[in-house]
Amino acid sequence: MAKKKKPAGEAEVIEGKATEVKKKKRTSPMEFIQQVRNEAAKVTWTTRNETLVSTTMVLIMVAIMALFFFGVDQVLRLAVCTGLPIDCVGSSN
Repeated sequence: MAKKKKPAGEAEVIEGKATEVKKKKRTSPMEFIQQVRNEAAKVTWTTRNETLVSTTMVLIMVAIMALFFFGVDQVLRLAVCTGLPIDCVGSSN
């Protein structure tokens, strides 16, 4: 914090990061509803086609990731079951 030099006879003034508390203006229910409608009018909604394309892309990525993790899981299971002297559940050994 930076301190100002105090002039002779005055109290020390310290500069800081204090914030002022502002009183909030109260709004009536009707004014609130108008503000909500005005803000809702500013929203840009996606088209049906954009939503379908995005949903399809997400489902394809989920399927790809599921196959990837299934493959990794099977490789790790095989490595653990063959590398360690334990009975693995579900293995046909």
